Amino acid sequence: MLSISLPLPARCVHALFVLQITALGLLLGGCSRSQHGPDADVRRPDGAGDGADSAVALHVLDFEGIQRLIAEQRGKVVVLDCWSTSCEPCMKEFPGLVALHRKFGPQRVACISLSFDYEGLGKPEDVQPAVLDFLRRQQATFTNVLCSEESDLLYERLKLSSIPAVFVYDQQGTLVKRFTASDPSQPAFTYEDVEQLVTQLLNG
Repeated sequence: MLSISLPLPARCVHALFVLQITALGLLLGGCSRSQHGPDADVRRPDGAGDGADSAVALHVLDFEGIQRLIAEQRGKVVVLDCWSTSCEPCMKEFPGLVALHRKFGPQRVACISLSFDYEGLGKPEDVQPAVLDFLRRQQATFTNVLCSEESDLLYERLKLSSIPAVFVYDQQGTLVKRFTASDPSQPAFTYEDVEQLVTQLLNG
């Protein structure tokens, strides 16, 4: 996969490469690190209204806090969805996480969305409103996290080259499978694939 690494002083010229990187990311089925893309026209799930907006929250955590959050879900299957509002494929697949949460409920399956929106400029709180707006439109009433560490570092720590990506952990907290769009030789994953694995883990 082609990647473009920009030295820190060159961040300001990153926008010159937006169209090229966006086109490449869509061809490979995902969005690579430091990639921006146009907002997708993602509508609310059928039947979703404004009433659940107050139940949607966004927590800012560092990487260690995210790991603790996952560990605290011991006894449940954990589905961690890595996404960003600048990644069109991410927003198109996000309703799959919402549907998964509605199907299985929070007692047996812990759904967690992890936003890669903070890219190291300003403060994480600066991007919070846009992320929260999307989550509210999706009625994402599960646990939503915005990483307080810049996205490039988060990619490295999670050993990812692109998003969307979904990590599934079993009831003992062991990572069972990583669904990613980074390998163009493999078919793109869908939430049907994720749901099938979750069902298998729940059935023992």
